[in-house]
Amino acid sequence: MTRTSRKSAFTLIELLVVIAIIAILAAILFPVFAQAREKARQTSCLSNMKQVGLGMLMYVQDYDENYPRADYTLPTGPGPLNPAASTGFALRINHYKWQAWVYPYIKNSQVFFCPSRTRDEAAWNGNGEIKGNGYAMHLAVSGRPFVGGENPSFLGGTLAGIQAPADTMVLMELRNQISFSYITNTSTVYPAALRESWAAYLMPSGIPDRNNAPHSEGFTLAYADGHAKYLNVKAFLAQCPTSAQYTMPACTFRTNAGAAAGFNICSGSPANPTWTGSWPMWGLY
Repeated sequence: MTRTSRKSAFTLIELLVVIAIIAILAAILFPVFAQAREKARQTSCLSNMKQVGLGMLMYVQDYDENYPRADYTLPTGPGPLNPAASTGFALRINHYKWQAWVYPYIKNSQVFFCPSRTRDEAAWNGNGEIKGNGYAMHLAVSGRPFVGGENPSFLGGTLAGIQAPADTMVLMELRNQISFSYITNTSTVYPAALRESWAAYLMPSGIPDRNNAPHSEGFTLAYADGHAKYLNVKAFLAQCPTSAQYTMPACTFRTNAGAAAGFNICSGSPANPTWTGSWPMWGLY
C-alpha cells in the first residue's frame, strides 16, 4: 500500500503572526539602531572638538599665549580650508575664518565639521567658509579685530587672562562660526551668556531643538586646557547666569548661520555688564 505525503504550508493566520512579530521587532530595534548611529556621530564630533581644541592650544603656545582672532581681513590667496573655493571671500582670511589659523596644527579640514549637522555647501564651495555644521570660537575669549578698529576681549585675549582653564570654554558646537557675543560702548567683547537667551535658542518649544542640540539633546565643547566634553542642554543652561545674575540685555540669537552681518553680535545697552557669582564656563569669575 502506497502512502502519499502532502507538503504542509503556512496558514494565513501563521503568516500574519510572523509578519506581526517582525513588525514589532522592527519597531523596537530601528530606534535602537538610530540611537547607536547618533552615538557614533557624537563620539566622532567629540573627537573632532578635542583635536580642534588641542590645535588651538598649540597655536596659543606658539603665539605668546594669544588666542587666534576671528575677523582678520588679510589677503592671502587661496585659503587653506578649501583651496578649490574661488569667490572673493575665499581668497582671504576674512570674517570668522579663525580655523585658518588653527589649520596648520591639524592639517585636516574635515575635523572642523560636525557629522550630525547639515553643511552650508554654498558657503564651503564658494567662500571656503564652514557654516551650518561647524564649531564656534568663543569670541569673548579671543576678541575681534576688524577693518578700522578693534574689539578686545574682556579677558584680554590671552591664556593668562583665563583664571580657570579647565572650566572656561574656548569652542562650542554651533551653527555659526563664532559664539554669540556682546560688545559694549568701549568696544569690549563680553559673552552673550544669559540663560534666558540660550534657553530660547536651544529650546524654542520647551524641548531641545535638534538643529541646535543634535547629540542626544546636547552638544560638545572644548576648554582652555585642551580637553573637550559633551553637555546636554540642561547642564549647559545651568552654567549660564540668569538676568538677575548678569546685567547683559537679553537678545535673540539668529538660527541662520548665513544671516545678515551682525547675526552673532548682541547689543542694546552701552554699559559693561556686571555679574554676581562665578560662571567659569563663560570666563565670568
